[in-house]
Amino acid sequence: MLKTLLHKTLLTAIAILLGGWAVVAQQYVVKGTTLNFKVDEVTGYEYHWSVTHTSSGSVAYLASKTFESGDYVFANEGDYEVKVYPEDLGTHCFGDPLTMMVVVDGAAPTAEFDDLEVPYVCSANNGGDANGKVNITVNYSGPKPWTFKISVDRAPAVMPVGADELYGNTFEFELEIPNTTGKTHRAEILLVEAKTVSGIPVTEDLANQTLEVDVMALPNTIFGDYAPVIQAGTIQSYTATIEKNENYELFVPGGATVLNEKTKKLSDKFHSELSFDVQWGNTPGDYQIKLLERTAFDCAGDTIYAAISVVESFVVSLGGDIQICEGERATLTPTIDFDGTYTYLWSDGSTGSSLSVTETGTYSVTATDSGTGKSSSATVNVNVLTAPLVDLGADYELADAETKVLDAGNPGLTYFWSTGETSQTISVNSSNTYSVDVTNVNGCVGTDEIIISSKSDVFAINLGGDKNICDGEEVILNPNPSISQNYTYLWSNGAGTSTLTVSESGIYSVTVRDGAGNEKTDEIEVIVHALPIVDLGGDITLYDGETTTLDAGVSGSGLVYEWSSGESTQTISVSDENVYSVKVTDEYSCYNTDDISVVRKDGHKFSVDLGGDIQICEGDRVYLEPIIDRTFISDPIYKWIPSESTEKGILVNQSGKYCVDVTDPFGNTEGDCIELTVNPSPIVDLGEDLIVQTGENVTLDAENNGSFYRWSTDDISQTINVSQAGEYWVEVTNQQSCMGRDTINVVYPEGDQFVGLASGFSPNGDGKNDVLFVRGNNIGSMNLIIYNRLGHKIFQSNRQDVGWDGTYRGVKQDMDVYVFFLQVTFLDGSSVQKRGNVTLLY
Repeated sequence: MLKTLLHKTLLTAIAILLGGWAVVAQQYVVKGTTLNFKVDEVTGYEYHWSVTHTSSGSVAYLASKTFESGDYVFANEGDYEVKVYPEDLGTHCFGDPLTMMVVVDGAAPTAEFDDLEVPYVCSANNGGDANGKVNITVNYSGPKPWTFKISVDRAPAVMPVGADELYGNTFEFELEIPNTTGKTHRAEILLVEAKTVSGIPVTEDLANQTLEVDVMALPNTIFGDYAPVIQAGTIQSYTATIEKNENYELFVPGGATVLNEKTKKLSDKFHSELSFDVQWGNTPGDYQIKLLERTAFDCAGDTIYAAISVVESFVVSLGGDIQICEGERATLTPTIDFDGTYTYLWSDGSTGSSLSVTETGTYSVTATDSGTGKSSSATVNVNVLTAPLVDLGADYELADAETKVLDAGNPGLTYFWSTGETSQTISVNSSNTYSVDVTNVNGCVGTDEIIISSKSDVFAINLGGDKNICDGEEVILNPNPSISQNYTYLWSNGAGTSTLTVSESGIYSVTVRDGAGNEKTDEIEVIVHALPIVDLGGDITLYDGETTTLDAGVSGSGLVYEWSSGESTQTISVSDENVYSVKVTDEYSCYNTDDISVVRKDGHKFSVDLGGDIQICEGDRVYLEPIIDRTFISDPIYKWIPSESTEKGILVNQSGKYCVDVTDPFGNTEGDCIELTVNPSPIVDLGEDLIVQTGENVTLDAENNGSFYRWSTDDISQTINVSQAGEYWVEVTNQQSCMGRDTINVVYPEGDQFVGLASGFSPNGDGKNDVLFVRGNNIGSMNLIIYNRLGHKIFQSNRQDVGWDGTYRGVKQDMDVYVFFLQVTFLDGSSVQKRGNVTLLY
């Protein structure tokens, strides 16, 4: 009984071998793997571990006597049995062993994709199109179980369904890949995180662990505008934009019928317009029209939906109850929630599209749809309110020095006199026409006027209160004489007209004279207010995910903002493509407007930077490559100007302006330009190599006044004096930091026999060092041979007075380093051979 229980305990515990990996009958590893085995510990027992290589029969007994085996390295390939024997320390009886099989492979595991049978796939869509799934096969070799993940276009890795623990060598799965670019997209599928379940990584093999597949774009199918709420039993028209191949399916709900279905090619030559009518049934409810389009590659797009609510009939309304004042007229006009052709029948028997009323009552209208014959009615109550009765009495003539009290009556109401006063009564003592408006609590107004005249005050004038107008407006000033007769007028600006039209700020006065010589004078101030300054700025382009703030550009108290989008604030935030306008009105009702176009583009906004202008030296080159601030732009297109190169970067060595345009996959183009200046390098010529006598000093002159000098002697002046044999060089750097260099050999011969050859010459026709001669004395015979880099002989001379002018067969040779061979026999019979390099410069 003890042995049976122990065996069950060990069998349960063996399931946590490998430090927590759940294992079953056997474990797969690779050569060199170290494992540590454990079982559940039972008090009073020791454990004896052994590892047997079943192919060779060799057995390793592990030193551990505990429930944990300790580390064991599987150094050879083959099959192993790991056994553990429990020993009861009280009886020293052994229980049945528990065995674990371990299979050791010789190499690290590998995994790779099978080639795709079809190298393209339709984009994932909401219809679950079978053509939108690519079948992928992964082949594996190595220890099991194993697992892997995939990454599409470097997105976070995901594990295919069922790939968490694999025991076979081949795994197949389907993959859907979205494509919202509007163009065919080449997707990259990477096999990543492939490993055994125990953690042994698969050998990296990028070439065979990468798949490329062309993902077709979804067709851009769009419904046109349509009425979302319609009447049952009516015919409604619909449109949709589809692709030019016109491969589509149209679905309408039961009870509805498609009529007049047709397509028409659009001007862009890439799309068509689908138009059709739907005869709707008579059952109200919420329905959908569905449209599914397929591309020329038989790829289904997203199914698009037009949501339609079908109602029993239309609704007619006359609005809420109406109150008018005596003497006013109300026009009743029905509103209907559906477009159509309707006839009307009013409660008074009239059939017009509206009804004008002046009396209290209940009025109704019945509207009938001419297309369906359906009718709907509406009712409204009209209440006519009483207006105050105002009577200022008959016109009145004042006696000398008389004052007249005018009474509007209607105590407790609201009054407004033509004089500006707001009391029930006013006192007057001059000729004029006086009027008053009396308003009751219902807002109804009663009015009357009276003409007051006076013998002593023959007439009166009134220009009215000061006026505010807006820039660009005009106002007509009228003195309004109180008595109709002939007058003469004299305005403050010299005009003699009865009225004066003004458009500028100022104080204006007028003197009016009647035929008897009586004069009246009045003045008025006109203030012209500037229009608000409204500036929305230049047109704006927005890219994916961007919004922008539009600012009317003017702020202050009393301003009113009216945007075309309905907002009433100084600034608004927009993200849709549209033309936006704003009207800004100030406290004087002066207003101004502006509009702006907002255009949307696919993709992300980016910029191109070639850096600052560059200066280089003659003979140098510079590599130009733009920096794009959006590094995730795939496959940008480059165009250089003026070279027309389409490479990412170019090498240039000539002064001028260089520009590049960079276009992203959505057709968005940004560019930058740079100026390149090539500065001349100084021409440095120290002359031919010098042969001087012992004790003689020579002056070496680097010329190029105003430059910076560095001699091999560490001098920094333009000239140096030398008195010793040797090779002297100088580097001359001009103000543009461009450098030129030359070297000269100064030789002090020992004895009468000497021969030498300059290290370089410059056959540029300037009379200095144009020909390479052999220099020396006591020369009996000589042979000079010049070779180019390819080893071809290009010059030979056996005369000291015949030198090389830098040509071969009459053709100037390239500026380069050439090899010379010189053999000289002196007059005393001795000879010398020299071999070396000579530099040809221009």
